[in-house]
Amino acid sequence: MVDRRANRRPIGESVTSFDLPPPNKTKATISPEVNIDSTIQQPPVSTDKAADIDKYADATPIPFFALFRHGTTQDKLIIFIGMVVQAFVGLSFSGMNLVFGEVLDDLSSPAESILTSTISTIKIMAILAAVFGVAAFIGMSAIPYGAARITNRVRNAYVTAVLAQDMEFFDESKPGEIVAALAEYTMDFEEGLSIKLGEGLQA
Repeated sequence: MVDRRANRRPIGESVTSFDLPPPNKTKATISPEVNIDSTIQQPPVSTDKAADIDKYADATPIPFFALFRHGTTQDKLIIFIGMVVQAFVGLSFSGMNLVFGEVLDDLSSPAESILTSTISTIKIMAILAAVFGVAAFIGMSAIPYGAARITNRVRNAYVTAVLAQDMEFFDESKPGEIVAALAEYTMDFEEGLSIKLGEGLQA
């Protein structure tokens, strides 16, 4: 008969005195011959994206007035009127500051004449606001209208030049490339000739 009391542990003995296997103290090492950067595969650079970034790299700059060479005399006259009106609208902001200064001077005048002087200044402000509103409408309508007419002629000239190319030109072009270029370039042309021109003159 086996005496199990011989294998019993004393009551006060700590659990940490168990005969546990020693921990594995070996450290993981990385071989210096392994290049970690080489194991990470970099995504390839898209040739189409690089072409989109450098699409204007080979573009030849032209003078500003060369943008109007496809426009008629009527188109140039419309844009010229819009440019003059937009410049007048830009100067109106300085004029309104002068009127506000007159209002402040009237408010500091004696109480007997403050009502009369203030009413006259308010009438001037109302007249200037009406004139500047009409001028801004004419300027913001004339320049885009003339630019749209010129852009339409540029678009027709582009299509005519494309149709005059050989079949090899169409074989080497990607599907939809010609149509996308026609829409994108003419849109940039019209935006620069209308909105950007008007905002620059107004500023």
